[in-house]
Amino acid sequence: MSVSFEEVGPRDETALLRERVDRLRSSLEWAREAIPAPIRDELHAAVDRCDERLELGIDWTVVALAGGTGSGKSTLFNAVVGVEFAVSGVARPTTSHVSAAVWGHDRADALLDWLGVSVDSRLRRDDTPLAEDPTLTGLILLDLPDHDSVNPHNREVVDRILPRVDLLVWVVDPQKYADNAIHEGYLREASATGQPSLVVLNHVDRLSTEDAWDVARDLQRLLAEDGMHSVPVMPVSARTGQGVDVLRAELEGAVQARSVAADAVAADLVDAGRTLERALARDADPELPDVAELVGSLAKAAGVDARAEAAAAVVAGRAASVPRQEPMRLEVVDRERLDWVDAASEGLPVQWRVVIDEAITPAEELTVLVDRALAAVVWPVADHAPLFRRRVRAAAIQKEMLRLGREAVREAVEPAVVRPTDLIHQAYRNLDELTVIARAAAPERPEAGADEAEGSAAGAGAAEPEGIGGQTDGSAAAPEPDQPALPADIWEPVTRPEDGGPAR
Repeated sequence: MSVSFEEVGPRDETALLRERVDRLRSSLEWAREAIPAPIRDELHAAVDRCDERLELGIDWTVVALAGGTGSGKSTLFNAVVGVEFAVSGVARPTTSHVSAAVWGHDRADALLDWLGVSVDSRLRRDDTPLAEDPTLTGLILLDLPDHDSVNPHNREVVDRILPRVDLLVWVVDPQKYADNAIHEGYLREASATGQPSLVVLNHVDRLSTEDAWDVARDLQRLLAEDGMHSVPVMPVSARTGQGVDVLRAELEGAVQARSVAADAVAADLVDAGRTLERALARDADPELPDVAELVGSLAKAAGVDARAEAAAAVVAGRAASVPRQEPMRLEVVDRERLDWVDAASEGLPVQWRVVIDEAITPAEELTVLVDRALAAVVWPVADHAPLFRRRVRAAAIQKEMLRLGREAVREAVEPAVVRPTDLIHQAYRNLDELTVIARAAAPERPEAGADEAEGSAAGAGAAEPEGIGGQTDGSAAAPEPDQPALPADIWEPVTRPEDGGPAR
C-alpha cells in the first residue's frame, strides 16, 4: 500500500479530512469488538476531537503559547498582540484563565467557547485595531496558564486545551529550558503525536552572546532527544521586543498557509494510526474468499448438481423423473461457513476472526435461507426429447438448472455472508490505512553516531538555530559574500549598506 499527498484547497481539504474521519468512525463501529477497549476509547476520543474541529471549520488557526512559570508567555503574548492584555508578572502563577486575541472579521465565539476561553478574556477587533493587520487575519492566539503552577487546576486547563490547538509555541527561559516537566511531560508527547510545534527561547537579553549560543545549542540538543529534529530554537526577548518580529513572521506564515488547522486534524488521525498499530497485524491485507467456490459447494450439498444431472438424464431418456429438492444438512453448512471464516481472517489478529464469525449469519439461519431460496426457484420442466435433439436439450437443461440453483444460493449468501465479511475487511483496511500514514509521517531518526557527530560539529555551528549565527567566542563571524557582518551584540540590528539603515 502506497501513500501519496496532494495539496488541495481548504474546502477540498476539509472534505477529505471529514471523509477520513467518517471512515474511521464507521470502521470502529463495525470492528469494535476486534479492538481492545482502552485503544477503542482513545480512538473515539480522537474522532470526537476531529469532528469538533472540523465542525468549527479550518479557516481559523489556533496558536497557543505554553510554558512554565517565569518563561514570559504573557509578556510575549502582549508583545505579539501590541497591547497590554494578558496578565503577567506575579499574578500569573495564580490564574487559571486563558487569554485569547482574535484577528479577523468574525468573532469566532463558537470556537472560543469550545476552547474554554471566557468572554472577558477575549480580545477582538471590536476592542482594538487587530483586524488592520491582514497578514494575521484568521489567527487566534492563546496565552495558557503555567503548566507547572502551584495551582493544580492550571495543569488541568493546559492539558485540556493542548490537544485542541493547531500550533503550539513552547516558551522556555534560560534557567528552566531543560526542566524535565516540559520535556518529558509535553515536548516528547507533542513529537510522538506529530502536533505542529515551535520553540521560543525567551529572556535571551539577560545573557551574553556566548551564553546565548550555549543555551540555544543545548536546547536544540534536548529537542532532538525529544524527537523534534526539525524544530528550530527561536531566540526572543519579549521585554525588549527583539526577535518578536521573527515569531510574528512564523505566525503569519502559519495563517497564510491555511493548513495548520487541517494539519492538527491530520495529526490526530496520525496519532490514531499509531494507536491502532497495537490492534492490527502489520502488512496484513485481508482478501475475500472465493464466493463462487462457496456458492458451488453449498449448491452441490443442497442437491442442485444431482438434480441437474437427473433432469438431463430424463431429457435424454435415461431416467423417468427428477428427485425432489432435499433440505440442506446443517453440518455441511456449518463446515462451509467455518472454512469461509478461516479464509477471510487469514493473516489477521485472532480477535478479527471472532468479529467476522459474529458478523456473518449463523449456520442454522443460513441453512434456512438457502433452503428457502432454492424452494422459490421455478425449475424448468424435464421432458423426454426427440432422439435427434436429446443431447443438445439435455445439456441445455442441465446448464440452466445449475445456473438457477447457484443464483438462488448466491442471493442467500450475499447478504448473509459475503457482504458482512466485505464490510469487516473494509473496516480493517480503513484502520490499517491510518497506521500506514502514521508510519509514513514518523520523523526520520538520525543514524547511529549522528548525535556524536552533531556534538562535535556544534562548535562549527552545525546545529545552530536560525537567528543566532555561528560564533562561539562572542566575536563576529566572517561574513559571507554580499552579506552584512553580524554584530558583536546578538541583539544589535544588522546594518545593510544598500539601504543605510537597520535590518534584521
